[in-house]
Amino acid sequence: MLRQLIDKLERRVLKISGSFYRPQFFSFEQILVVASYVYGLVMKLRFFCYRKGFFKVKKLPCFVISIGNMVAGGAGKTPMTIYLTQLLTDMGKRCVIVSRGYKGEYPGDCAIVSDGENVFLDARQAGDEPFMMATHYGFPVVVGKDRYTAGTKAIKAFSPDVIILDDAFQHLKLKRDMDLVLLDHAGPFGNGRLLPAGRLREPIQMGMQRACAFVFTRAFENKDFDKAMLTLLQQYPRPWFKSTHTPFVAAYITKKNMHVENRANWGDLKDKRALLLSGIADNAAFCRSIKQKGVNILDHLEFNDHYRYKESDILLINTMAKEKGADIIITTQKDWVKLESISAFKTSIAVIDIQIEFNDPDAFRSFVKERLNI
Repeated sequence: MLRQLIDKLERRVLKISGSFYRPQFFSFEQILVVASYVYGLVMKLRFFCYRKGFFKVKKLPCFVISIGNMVAGGAGKTPMTIYLTQLLTDMGKRCVIVSRGYKGEYPGDCAIVSDGENVFLDARQAGDEPFMMATHYGFPVVVGKDRYTAGTKAIKAFSPDVIILDDAFQHLKLKRDMDLVLLDHAGPFGNGRLLPAGRLREPIQMGMQRACAFVFTRAFENKDFDKAMLTLLQQYPRPWFKSTHTPFVAAYITKKNMHVENRANWGDLKDKRALLLSGIADNAAFCRSIKQKGVNILDHLEFNDHYRYKESDILLINTMAKEKGADIIITTQKDWVKLESISAFKTSIAVIDIQIEFNDPDAFRSFVKERLNI
């Protein structure tokens, strides 16, 4: 009962924080606005203490890049981490990804998820994104709430040239050589309010002045910045780049023994009646991307981000797929790494992943090379 109430409250807060509104007096929204004001004061005080040296900042003996954002939710941090790691690896650099491992149940303060060849933790232990990167991309991955401790473990184990911090822009206790900040082109600051009234993790000006460069994700060439964004970019002149999220069919698992038989393309899915299944930060964006590919979507089962699937969920999914007459279930790579171990599906499955594509990849590559003095 308590869990249901908490989930209901969480969904209500998420709905409010993701919308533009004018709070009325003595409303739930007004309570959130007051809470966000307090949160903002705490964040400003925290930043002041780090800037003045009251809180110690530690440094690792290698180049450290942070990939993060200013808004809670999916801006493409994990695909960007994968892209940058691949880019640096192609440049001959040894890289290790260090992640908090959100909701991961790993033993101790930090843990090695993968050495690049072998995977030592499962999704529940490592957290969704670290496990996905370790299993599907073959990078050394280390998780730990304290990035300095996790980075030290990574250095001892792998002697990397570069440590890439996934989602660490607000983790101020570790010094970075480069802070790459991702901003969703459609709504870079959400509704403009701080948590929990909005989705901003910190005041806009505070984040803008700390960034080394901005990457606008989900950006299309025919869409221009609004005046407010242009004013901010002029006020905080930094290198900035545009990129898009390109979905692709990472795996096509047929119901025959539930084995991966081939890597399909979008053309193979257009004539299928599909049931969508996702538990990510922006389920609506996932649905839109599938619709744009011309897939016939019958329904969409949505779960909270980082949701832990149970056997009862598999029964629900199978029942809905049968009732809707679905030919295929379409889900995300992030969801599949958790579903695969408990899967007992009676319908074929397409697993969708996202890759980053820059509008000007050469410019971004030159920027990275310049920062690393390559």
